[in-house]
Amino acid sequence: MAQKKRKKRTKQKQLNQRYLVIFSVMLFCFFIGKMVGQNENLLTDLTKDISEQIDSVFNSNTQKKTKTDAKITPEQTENLTFRFLDVGQGDATLIQSEDGTTILIDTGRYDDKNKRIIEYLNTYIGVGGKIDLLIFTHNDSDHIGHGDLVMDYFDVKEVWLNGHDSTTKVYEKLLDSIAAKDSLYEEPKSGEVRKIGPFSIEVLNPTEESKSNQNDDSIVTRISTSNFSSMFTGDAASRVEKEMLAKNIPLESTLLHVGHHGSKESNSPEWLAAVNPKIAIYSAGINNSYHHPSSETIERLKSLNIPFYGTDKSGTITVSVAKDGTYSVKTEE
Repeated sequence: MAQKKRKKRTKQKQLNQRYLVIFSVMLFCFFIGKMVGQNENLLTDLTKDISEQIDSVFNSNTQKKTKTDAKITPEQTENLTFRFLDVGQGDATLIQSEDGTTILIDTGRYDDKNKRIIEYLNTYIGVGGKIDLLIFTHNDSDHIGHGDLVMDYFDVKEVWLNGHDSTTKVYEKLLDSIAAKDSLYEEPKSGEVRKIGPFSIEVLNPTEESKSNQNDDSIVTRISTSNFSSMFTGDAASRVEKEMLAKNIPLESTLLHVGHHGSKESNSPEWLAAVNPKIAIYSAGINNSYHHPSSETIERLKSLNIPFYGTDKSGTITVSVAKDGTYSVKTEE
């Protein structure tokens, strides 16, 4: 605080000195004009120059302030936010539009004692706030953790599960909480398209035939608006990516949520090239036992010149999208 005061006094002192010099010059010019026979033209020109200097002194700070406080044009105002929440070795992504439409994809780990997903939601949508669509990509406990509490504490309008049952207590608690609410319940299949608020949600997986494991039955969605698109694959492996590639459907997306926390068993070079994201985000815990993200996946992203961020390095990652489709990335660390 003392340093700021010293800086302020120094600036004021410099400003006072400049005023004194300018005033002295004006007096000098006035007397010179008298002595040289009232040369009005010379005096007028000198006075004009000095006035411009005075304006410069008074307006310099104003100009800087205007530049700092410049208003953002409507085309640049924030339209969408994607928050990749730091929930450790798990997944949870909150998507919001300016009209209040809210989509939550997965709810993080079951063993998170701090229940960070609840804290995040209280912060970003408010206590008891509305969630238009809650998607559980699959029923692993690092994706549905505290999902029962999210159902209990918030106003969930619609919930999606992949239809591949599990025997875990975490899953059973989630089913009980869903049954206790009047939320619309769906088990979407490949080829379906839903419109929620400004979002068009294309379901790319699972198919009608259930896969042999939970990961490969992950709900894969391409979520887009008029000027931005995003791809979410849960924990689907590269064999599922291959199936989707074979369908010759639009896959290119501005943003990619890297599959299976960055596992080398997902995120094949062919898949990454087809999605061709401008930015990629992976969700993983610090020093996790799975060694996610894998070095192979990181090298694939680098070889395709895809910028990427991870929650293990950057904490919660926020991608803000403007109405013209441009975006910015903000990290906690």
